Amino acid sequence: MSKKLKISFIGLGGIVSYAHLPAIKELGLQIDSCVDIDESRTKIFVEKTGCKGYTDYREMLRNENPDVVLIATPNSFHAPIAIDALENDAHVYIEKPMATNIEEALKIVDTMYKKNRFAVVGHNGRFDYKTSTAAKLIHRGVIGKIYHVRGFILRQRGIPPVSTFIKKSLAKGGAVFDIASHAVDMLLYLSGYPKPLSVKGFTYRAFGNRLDEFGMNYPQPPQPGMISEVEDFGSAYIIFEDNIDMYVEVSWASYIKENKVEYVVLGDKGGIHIDTNSLSYITSIEKEFFIASPPLVPQVNSYKEAWKVFLKAIENNDRSLLCPIATAEQGVIDVAILASIYDSSLSGKEIRIDLPNQLFECIKEQLKCLK
Repeated sequence: MSKKLKISFIGLGGIVSYAHLPAIKELGLQIDSCVDIDESRTKIFVEKTGCKGYTDYREMLRNENPDVVLIATPNSFHAPIAIDALENDAHVYIEKPMATNIEEALKIVDTMYKKNRFAVVGHNGRFDYKTSTAAKLIHRGVIGKIYHVRGFILRQRGIPPVSTFIKKSLAKGGAVFDIASHAVDMLLYLSGYPKPLSVKGFTYRAFGNRLDEFGMNYPQPPQPGMISEVEDFGSAYIIFEDNIDMYVEVSWASYIKENKVEYVVLGDKGGIHIDTNSLSYITSIEKEFFIASPPLVPQVNSYKEAWKVFLKAIENNDRSLLCPIATAEQGVIDVAILASIYDSSLSGKEIRIDLPNQLFECIKEQLKCLK
């Protein structure tokens, strides 16, 4: 890299330790500064990396003027910190969800353009080989006109026993913001980001008082009496322009036979099916159906690949190089659907979505790299 970029991490939880920091190290880069309101956590990270440590991100922005900022705080702080960092002339990499409401998501995009900076969202599943292969097949027209997509991320026992996930004031939501964010982004990415028109959503808190039985043991077992304040189940039916529909279902905990991750994209000439271990596409040739599973290569470090793409785009000041990473413009669509799931569940009504057409024109250009 021709210019050394000053990189700062804000929020030093598990995803930073096991994913982002190793990715940066593999790229031969260093962290210049870090922030966490937990002083002991900041101290440990400073000892590990040798960077400058802070407990106040505003102070860090003033003193360090970083070029690039990772935002890995609880959900409720993603957008405010991203906007402040952009205003301070930093490029931002935001962990999902980009924001918890449409207004904040749009403000991130507006600030990004005003300051001529880049903002991306941490949907690293796009770098999985199955996903990248499926995206290229779909965007090259192999399955024809898409009319239906659906996705499932279902766990038997998987409520995260961490306050940043299960305390409503910090997380703003549960399984929908945590894992439906991945499912919605994946399906939108594969289908080319059609324009959503309406959402009918449902959320339910079934196991919040039973974390001893249904909680994860990662990063530590649930504490006795620990309670989750947020939903552990969510489902939604979304209608899009051009006669396309989507169904999404997620759970942190549920009475099912086994954990499940599955995405399906159906077109009038074929279908794509992705699960945890395989990719298949089904198409019609001479009125016969067949299943073909492309050979899969060893998995890459998706976080490393995302950082590599992001930093290359920054170095070259070229937004077209961001593909396939999730951009802030794409993040707005994700957030609009996720927030509407909560609004619909609360009101019991279908929620209409009305987003600017220029967002979709921009995203269409961004996805040209897949063709």
